Amino acid sequence: MTYNLRLALLGPLRGWSGGEALDLGPGRLQALLAVLALRANQVVSADELVELVWSDAPPSTGAKIVPPYVYRLRKLLPEDVVTRGRDGYSLRLDPEALDLSRFEQLVTAGQSARQDGELDTAAARLSEALAQFHGEPLSGLAGHYLAVQRHRLTERRLKVLAERIDLDLDRGRSADLVPELVELVDEDPLREQFAGQLMLAYWRSGRSSEALETYGRVRRELVDQLGVEPGPYLREIHQRILHNEAPRPAVRDELPYDGSTFVGRERELGEVVTALSPTSTGLPVVAIDGMAGVGKTALAVRAARRLADVYTDGRLFIDLHGYTPGREPVPPAEALDRLLRTLGVTPDRIPADLEERAALWRSELAGRRVLIVLDNAPDGTAVGPLLAGSPTCGVLVTSRRQLTELDATARVALDVLDPRAAEELLTAMVGPEQAADSDAAAAVVGYCGYLPLAIRVAGSRLRHRPSWTVEHLSSRLGAQDRRLAELSTASGGVSPAFALSYEHLSADEQRLFRLLGQVTAQDVEPYAAAAVAEVEPTTAEDLLERLVDANLLLELRSGRFQFHDLLRQYARSLGEPETDTTERLADYYLHAAAEAGAAIFGTRMTEIPSPAMATLPSLETPADGLAWGDAEGTNVLATLRRTDALGLDEATWRLGLAIATYFYQRARPDEMDEALELALGAARRDPADNGEAEARVLLSVGSLGRYRQGAEQSLRPLREALDRLPPTGDLVLRGRLLAALGYTQAKVSPDDEALRFLQEALEVARRVGNASLESRVLAYIGVTHGDRLEFADALAAYEDGLRLAKKAGDDGVQPEVLNGIGECLLELDRVDEALDVLTTARTLGVERGADYSLIYSLAFLSTAYSRHGRWTEAQEVAREALRLAMDSGSRQSELNARLRLAQTLLAYGDPEQARPHFVRALDLALDEGQESVIGAAAAGLADCDRSA
Repeated sequence: MTYNLRLALLGPLRGWSGGEALDLGPGRLQALLAVLALRANQVVSADELVELVWSDAPPSTGAKIVPPYVYRLRKLLPEDVVTRGRDGYSLRLDPEALDLSRFEQLVTAGQSARQDGELDTAAARLSEALAQFHGEPLSGLAGHYLAVQRHRLTERRLKVLAERIDLDLDRGRSADLVPELVELVDEDPLREQFAGQLMLAYWRSGRSSEALETYGRVRRELVDQLGVEPGPYLREIHQRILHNEAPRPAVRDELPYDGSTFVGRERELGEVVTALSPTSTGLPVVAIDGMAGVGKTALAVRAARRLADVYTDGRLFIDLHGYTPGREPVPPAEALDRLLRTLGVTPDRIPADLEERAALWRSELAGRRVLIVLDNAPDGTAVGPLLAGSPTCGVLVTSRRQLTELDATARVALDVLDPRAAEELLTAMVGPEQAADSDAAAAVVGYCGYLPLAIRVAGSRLRHRPSWTVEHLSSRLGAQDRRLAELSTASGGVSPAFALSYEHLSADEQRLFRLLGQVTAQDVEPYAAAAVAEVEPTTAEDLLERLVDANLLLELRSGRFQFHDLLRQYARSLGEPETDTTERLADYYLHAAAEAGAAIFGTRMTEIPSPAMATLPSLETPADGLAWGDAEGTNVLATLRRTDALGLDEATWRLGLAIATYFYQRARPDEMDEALELALGAARRDPADNGEAEARVLLSVGSLGRYRQGAEQSLRPLREALDRLPPTGDLVLRGRLLAALGYTQAKVSPDDEALRFLQEALEVARRVGNASLESRVLAYIGVTHGDRLEFADALAAYEDGLRLAKKAGDDGVQPEVLNGIGECLLELDRVDEALDVLTTARTLGVERGADYSLIYSLAFLSTAYSRHGRWTEAQEVAREALRLAMDSGSRQSELNARLRLAQTLLAYGDPEQARPHFVRALDLALDEGQESVIGAAAAGLADCDRSA
């Protein structure tokens, strides 16, 4: 059975039920609970409880005082934890529910590891055991029994602490132990064991005079206070120092404690260990780089420990303080002085000149098997003089920068943890019970960006706040504006770590870092970065690469740069003006999107201010335009949302129009709708607009949306656009609106009203001399005549439109016009000519990535192939047309593709496969009200019935 109670005795008495802290009542009630906890799962009689709890003030009522106290205790604790039997009372606890039990388990594990010769593991377990203490055990609780237990547990802690210090001495950690031991000896100079350990630490660190001074000071204290001489333990150490017997162990191990939680780095650990295997060809040098808090030092130390059997003469460690708050980096000369002293070189032998000092260092290492860990290096130049020369040695360097100037034999770029390993780290820190809610735990590590430092800070906060749950922590971290504060502490954490990296940047790098923090795009390339920083793209690219070298930006794909989420938030917190940055980026995206659209469609689709503020990339071919949109479409939409939120209305409607045509072309309807919705809202708010901007957006809403929502639905925004356009408004815009209205009306009903709209549009196009617009209007007239089954008139209009399009150099309209010509030729039974024209249309459609025109080319080709009896090709292109139509979300495209596929299958003699396509085509045609298609689909179904 599991009991829902945890207690801590190794400090002030505390208790939790699940993740909730308990109010344990007044002092005497806590004393009763502490006694029961010390005898957990044992029966304690009422008389014993009186003696153990009330020994300092025995009650006159005797054992009768116990039941009411037990009753009050039960009210404070989870149900059924305190039980009463015939012989007394018992507190039911799980083995892991008491910190004292956990302490003893860890001590036993540490002592067992020490017996097996696993000194690193033994030290780690004893350190974990000591970490269970959070102050004086049972502090503040009255009673003789608890006072005895308090003294016992304090002595037990000091004994285990001495064992752990002995282990560190055996592991060559002498220099690191000195500060800790100085404090212990100052607190209790009569405890000879700590005094002796301090003497050994001084002695083995080459500080014999301070070791002897410690002995003299402790001896005086013993004589003055107790009247006794030091014991044999201290005297033996004193004599060994006087006789200079083996002042340090043969093997140096300067590696720091690397913690008990190391997860998710097995692949990188294997790479480092393999790369550091000594070779006869040269010195192995491994460089580990990564952003602040990613776990570089932990990986380096764990790898160095894994290599203990390879580097049998020692593992040396020095922090070069490249990124340490309030400290300058350690100069190479000072680092060499420390390292040489570690090897036992006396000060008088260490030369002052840096080159001579480096030569002595290499000489001392010659022939030895020593691994040198150079942690927190500021750059490669600081590391060069510290490299060994002997191939039997190894060097492991960590830095926040990519040490490109260092001639490393292997490099490991450390990334954040994967989500599963991140959750494992959190669980290891707070325990499986606290991290039991997997969804909340996944959210916490996600908010931490899977960065080990952030997860450790979050885990520490949760572990030291027993009243918190992982759900509560998740909700706190979910507030983006306070996330960095939640993951930072007075002594460190995420923001201070990032600040150190930022401070090492040049002024130009710092400015770009701050500006990019205001960019809401997922990633950024040099042209966009140049726009926000107002520099040339080559300069921006150089700065971006330097930020990558400093591990403050990621380059996940060549030429595409992005932030880690927490670094983005830190950059935003540095206070660069958001509106100015967003305006510059939006202007760049507007002009680049317009250039991309012109490349894709062969003509400019939107009117934009000129010139662009920033340099634009070269966008000459349709492939260039589509590639730019594929890379930047999501980023443009994110920027569009930001301009809208900041109230930049003109930028929003212009940018929304510019990118919507790309989304239309790539059949990304949801993104197209969002861009147009934002654009329309901004146009209606723009105080500088007289209705013309709104008309432009409504034209796109109606024209681009027609393929998804149908012709009848599209008439409303188009009519509204014509109403909003001022009488003195742009004539080209009026012509485009009339053309769109005529074409859309023709799709509802190819009547005389549709032709009147189109004829008026044609007159406007000719009046302004716009051949491109004229060619499009003629194409729409061709469509209308085709829907009226007037194929000779349709063909004449299409051919006039094609001639004008070629004259105007409007490549964008040509695939559509060729499709129309091909359809007319099919209907006029000029199949060979149709096949040639439609093949050209398909080629242009593929080149331009024009999904909608390509759908029609393929659909019409299926009819042309079937007329020639080329059934395999006919079915292939018809099914490809249907696949593209379904991907596009266009009902009109689906209607045409299904009808052509059904007709091909029926002509092939497969009415059963043709029938469902005719049925779907008929449903779509009825929804759209297209009488000619309704008739064709109905006739096809009738033919299927006759063939069955």
